Order: sequence, then C-alpha cells, then structure tokens
Amino acid sequence: MNSRMFFILFFLTFSFLKSNAQSNYGTIKGKVFDLADNEPLIGVNVLIKELKTGTVTDKEGFFEFKNIADGKYSLQFSYVAHKTDIKLITVPSIESQNIIINLEEAAINLNEVIVTGNPFLSGSKDLSQTVISIDKLDLIIKSGRTIADALDFQPGVSMRTNGIAVKRPVIRGFGNNKVLILEDGLRMGDLSNASADHGISDDGSEPERIEVIEGPSSLLYGNNAIGGVVNIITDAIPSSVQNGLNGEIQLGGEHVNNEYSGNAHINYGIGLFSLHGKLFKRKGEDFKISGGSKTFNSGLETIGSQVGFSILPEWGMAGLSFTDFNSKYGLPSPPGTGEVVYIDMHKRQYKLTGGVNKINSFITSVDLKAGYLDYAHQEISKITGEVGTDFGLKTKSADLSFLHQPLFRNSSGVIGFYGLIQNYSITGEEALTPNADYYNYAAYFLEKINFENLSISFGLRYELNSVKFPVSVLTDSLFDEGKNDFNSLSASAGFVYNLTGNTSIFTNFANAFRAPTIEELSSFGVHEALASFDIGNRDLKKENSIGIDAGLKSQSDNYYLEITGYYSKVFDLIYRKPLDLFYSEDLGFNAKDDGFQVHQYDKADAIVYGFESKLNYEVIKGFSATLISDFVRGKNQTANENLPQIPPFRFSVEARYTSHNYWYGAVWKLASEQNKVAVNEELTPGYGLIDIYCGLKLYTDRFAHIFSLKVENLLDQPYKDHLSAIKDFTFMPGRNISLRYKFVF
Repeated sequence: MNSRMFFILFFLTFSFLKSNAQSNYGTIKGKVFDLADNEPLIGVNVLIKELKTGTVTDKEGFFEFKNIADGKYSLQFSYVAHKTDIKLITVPSIESQNIIINLEEAAINLNEVIVTGNPFLSGSKDLSQTVISIDKLDLIIKSGRTIADALDFQPGVSMRTNGIAVKRPVIRGFGNNKVLILEDGLRMGDLSNASADHGISDDGSEPERIEVIEGPSSLLYGNNAIGGVVNIITDAIPSSVQNGLNGEIQLGGEHVNNEYSGNAHINYGIGLFSLHGKLFKRKGEDFKISGGSKTFNSGLETIGSQVGFSILPEWGMAGLSFTDFNSKYGLPSPPGTGEVVYIDMHKRQYKLTGGVNKINSFITSVDLKAGYLDYAHQEISKITGEVGTDFGLKTKSADLSFLHQPLFRNSSGVIGFYGLIQNYSITGEEALTPNADYYNYAAYFLEKINFENLSISFGLRYELNSVKFPVSVLTDSLFDEGKNDFNSLSASAGFVYNLTGNTSIFTNFANAFRAPTIEELSSFGVHEALASFDIGNRDLKKENSIGIDAGLKSQSDNYYLEITGYYSKVFDLIYRKPLDLFYSEDLGFNAKDDGFQVHQYDKADAIVYGFESKLNYEVIKGFSATLISDFVRGKNQTANENLPQIPPFRFSVEARYTSHNYWYGAVWKLASEQNKVAVNEELTPGYGLIDIYCGLKLYTDRFAHIFSLKVENLLDQPYKDHLSAIKDFTFMPGRNISLRYKFVF
C-alpha cells in the first residue's frame, strides 16, 4: 500500500511541476455559429487536442481558454447533429484571439474515428471489418434499459431477451459467450454470457458512444470474441479536462411497465485534473403485452454510482474509477407456476488506465488498462425467500500495449500483452457447477501498411487458457478434480482498396477461437431459471472459426453505403442440445415428460454465413432516410440440422429530420418468419413494428433542456421475437410511450 501511495504522490507532483515549467502563456477565444442561420450555438464541445483540455460555448456561442502555453494547437469543435470541425491555430497570434467557426448541420456522421479494435485510430471507411458506431444523437433516440436496446436492429445485431431487464446483443447469430462485451476496452466481467437468465451489469443510461466490431475479433481481444465485440465507451475515467463544473441530469418514464428512471453525470476539471461522478436509479413493474395483460414476475430495480479521476499532462494520462452496481429483476414465468425466481445482482469494479506518448525511441507510446471486478448474484425464490444458488465471480485483468515506429515505409504497428484471472464460485443446494479458476495469458501484434490506394493489416495472437476444478459433489454425484488447457494461435489479414476518393472495397480473413466455459465443461444439476437440467462435457475442445468478410463502403457529403457478405466455418462449435429426457427429484432421470427437460452440451462442425447492408441518404438538407437489412444462416453439419437461436431475415426503414434545435422521425421494422429451426426449437412467425420519436432542445442562459418522446410498437402489435427465452408463454412488450428530460449544464 505504501509503495502505491508513493507512486501516486510522485506522479501528481511530477505532473504539477511539469505543467508549471512553461514560461510564456496566451489566450484562445472565439465564437461558434450555425452555418445555416448564423445563430450562435450553445453547448458546443471545444477541445484542444494536444492538451486534452476542453470547454463548452455559452449562450453567445463564446468560448475561451486562458493560460495556454505558446505553440501550435488543433482545436476540435463537436456538436450533436453537426459535422465535427478542426481548426489549426498558433499561440500567440491575432487569429487565436478572434476565432470564428461555422458548424454545418449533418444528418450523416462521416468523420468519426473508431476506437475499438483499431489502435491506429482510423475512420470506419479505412477498416477491413464491419463497424457500427452509435453516436450521441442516436443514443438519445434509442436509449433504453440496457445496451442491447440501443443496438437492436442495427445491421447484423439482434437482441437475446428474457423479459425487459435481461437483454444481450447477438451478432451474426452468435450470442452469449461468443460475443465479448467491453466497457472502455476492458471485459464487463459479469455472468451475462453464461445463460439467458443473466443480465448485463450496466444500467443502460447513455454512454458517450457504443462501438461494435462484427465478425471474429480474437486478435486484439482473445477468447469469447468469435462472433464480435461490443465496446461501451464511457467517461468514467475522463479523457479530457472540461474546465469548471459541467454535466447532465436526466429523468425519464416508461408506459409499458410504469417505469421511472434518473441519472446524473457530473464532471469538474481544473488545470490537468478531471473528476467524474455518476448516480443512477431505475425501477419498473411487470411489463404489459399487447392488449394490456402483464407478464408475471418481469419487474426490475437498479441503483448504482460511479466516481472517476484522471490527470492529463501533455506527455500522457493516468486515471482511476470505481463503480458500484446493484440490480434486482424477476425472471418471467407463467402465472401459477410452482417456482418464482428473482435475481439479486451486485458488482464492484475498479479500473486503472495510464499512458505515455511522444516517446523518442522505437516504442513511441505505451497504454495500460487494468481492472478488478467483484461480481455476485443470488437466485432467490420469490415465494419462500430462500436462496437457491449463489454465484460469485472475481476478475483481475490487464492489457499493456505499445505503439512502435514504422518497420516499413508508411507502416505502423502495435505489440501487446494481456492477462486475465477469474475465480468462479457457486454455492447452494441447486449449485449446478463446481467452483473453478480460469487463467488466460496472451501476446499479440498487429501491423498496418498503407500504399497509395491499398492498406494491408495483419497480425497474430498466441493465448494460453486453462480451467482448474476442485473435487465437488453435484446433484449427489462426485465431480473429480482436474484441469483443462486450451492454447490457441489466431491470425487475421485485412485489405482495403480505395476505388475512388469516396468508395472502397474490403476483405478480411481471420481464424478465431473460444475456449469452453465452466458451465459447458462441468454443469450437472437443475438450472431453475431456465427450467432445465444441464449436463456439461469435460471432453469439449476449443471452438475454432475460419472465416472471410468482404464488402463495399462508399460515402460522400450526403450518403453512406455499406454492404457486407461473410462466411465462417466453425470447428467443434459448442451448443446446448435438448434431449428426450427429463429429471425430477422423485423419479430421477426419466422419459415420462415429468420434471425438468435435460440439456447436454455437445459439439459439432458448423457453417454460418449471411449478409448485411446499410444505406443512409440525406434526401434534402436535414432530412435523411436509412435502409437496413440483414440475413444469417447457421447449419450444424455434423448432424445436418439447423443451429438454434438464429435470427430471421430483417429489414427496416427509418425517416428522420434533424436540426440543431429539434428532430423527429419514424422507423418501420420487419422480421420474417423463422422456420429454419433446430430440433425441438419453436418456429416464430414474422412481424412488423412502427416506432416514432421526436425531440426538442431549448436554451436558458448557458443551460440546455432536452426533451425526447418515443413511442415503440405504435400499433400495439402482439409479436414474438425468435431470440426471446420466454416466447413459449408470453409476447414481447406492447405499445410503450417513453418520455425523457435532460438538463445539460
């Protein structure tokens, strides 16, 4: 502890002395206007990129930075529904005292830099994989209870559901432990990937941005990224100093489950230091389906807080954050069922980030992300109050990466090392797996070479995975101690060729892997929440996927088009297979349809292929139309059967009008019938939904007031989503009217 305190004090003192070593200072000031009507814009984010310090414009569009050391700087101006602008200035100069910026409204965001899986900070057009980025305006419009709500019906992204509270993204038909969810580049560290009844440990209030990398992403992120990666980007550890006090407070309500919610994001910056705080709460009752009937035991209550700190000298950054998350939610069940269960979840998370840039050696910058997470949840009977199962997961992880000088002309590269240790515990009469420890260590590199019209990226990752089990007793059966090792080498190569300044074609070849989970290897017991008896398989091998993506990206000032096709061959795909066998305490295992149906984890070779497309076109100034479609097909080649839980063909059309003061729009979503189902899987009829929304931004002095209204399932259609875990006894939510108010200061 003493050495850690010494390091922190030394770092702060050194940063303070360095920041005060400059002798000449100047001022940067100016105004920002809307290009269309020449009105001043309030609340524009202005960032000095080199200093990582920022401010916002006042009611006159005015901004000012004082005590800026002499030099050359890049000023970035960003504002909701407007194109980001960058201005190069010199201090001191006449220009730096009277900067005038005219921001242009933009219905289509073309200039956003992608962070996830992209150490070179390229735009999406220059990447060889399909990337989805949900920006601030879309997050306001699509905001929901979970991250999955904001991503549903994006190209290639569906949503696994178990009621309103339990949702998780599915990418190209891969879900659960085949899709990796990150928060600021670190693993979420909960058990949402293990089972359809486990929720994501995130409150769903607006993050800064969400990014999705579709297709195998094991190269930089390792195990569990065989289907793709979702990265929730927050301001938990501030990446810039917003001078003074600023933030936002949001209140909201939902009609479909009488829900209310509130959250507050508060930031304070001074000099090199930035502080962040967050509070949130959400509470809702059982949700209503079409016609007004309620889905029994589907309520939720979430409360939590977050605090973060960062110091941002010119030569790098360092930051810490702590998150406290608590959630209780019911697992929907038919009325009159014998066992009613709810989950009580707790998470405590500590994160550390640090970096040093502008290093004058072969290594040009260093970046560190590390975290410790203590997660626990109990499955509790709502009737008796007894705890059936108590789950615990402690996660320690760290990723250390180094950018290096070019090895070739116009090249760049990154070298990295990764470590993960997880201690998994499960206790109670209904424990279905033994306790276990999981270890994961990896080394990787990624290189990129740019030619005149062609860029090539390639890399390798070697990973060591092991799972250790102690001796245990599960359902009166002895489980022997043991260790399973799964070591893997993954590789990828991507190519982007610019046909014109606006259009490029791309392809990406990758092999990815996934080690079996503890549940897949060792389950042997009743899983009350899923109404099943699960049996693991100690002989499972790691999944290995070899795949190719190919597509076209094209963009100009008024449109963005992306079309992608993909094909993957998955060897030893692990899946949960229903058997014609049942289990009860009285009869044990039987074929009489008495008790819980038995599911056994099995493996098979499989193929997964499909396509996705997105066209965003600005028809006239401010008015845009978006067309999205996707299709995925999965086949179990070993058994010559369909894979389970594959989403159907989907198509959506959205029309939106956007200005800097208001927006409105409508979305028509269509999903076809899913009749390509696995054995013992229920087929699902198609459906069509209409959503509408609008928003208004008002200003008083330097404050902004944002009102947003959304009506989902406008026509109150009864429908069942194929990826719903409760579709055999209830429908998806009926008409939902949600209203939110946000105060920005």
